[in-house]
Amino acid sequence: MMAISEAQRFQMHAGLRAKLGDEVADTMMEHLPPMGWADVARRSDVERIDGRIDQLETRLDQRINGVVAGLWALGSLSAAGFIGLFALIATKL
Repeated sequence: MMAISEAQRFQMHAGLRAKLGDEVADTMMEHLPPMGWADVARRSDVERIDGRIDQLETRLDQRINGVVAGLWALGSLSAAGFIGLFALIATKL
């Protein structure tokens, strides 16, 4: 199906107003998509996008968990190093 131009939409609206009156014509035009049915998302489009967002969220969660685990490991090593250094100093005194 070919999308109609704005000029064609205007002509259709004018024709509807002439035949059906302003209120009915306006109501009918408001029920049409803005440019054409090709511009309207289908449920399958939205579901596909939702699936992609879920995949991205999963990957982001995995990366964040990896960074947090790395920071905990680094913190543990730092604490162990500090304790070792403190023990070394204490034995030299």
